[in-house]
Amino acid sequence: MEPLSENELNQLLEQWKAPDAPNRLKPPGRSAWWSWLFTGTIRVPVPVGLAILVALLLWAYARESASKPAVQGPAARPVSIADFQPVKELQPRVIGRANEGN
Repeated sequence: MEPLSENELNQLLEQWKAPDAPNRLKPPGRSAWWSWLFTGTIRVPVPVGLAILVALLLWAYARESASKPAVQGPAARPVSIADFQPVKELQPRVIGRANEGN
């Protein structure tokens, strides 16, 4: 069998049709908008995500501290230096030992 000429190859190329893509590569059909709520994603850069996380934590902390009742009793009044008294009896306690090898 002799090789095909340039013209014959061009004619064959014009007749050739590329095969269809497999079904697994085709995009899925349109689905309901609410299904995106369960399967969709939102791409967010890491710094933006961290900033949102910190803002949410600060907001939650502020709400928690605002919901606590005001302190009642002696801790509610301001403390002055006159409220402090010296220690009546000092009882030191050794917790650890220094290196004895030195």
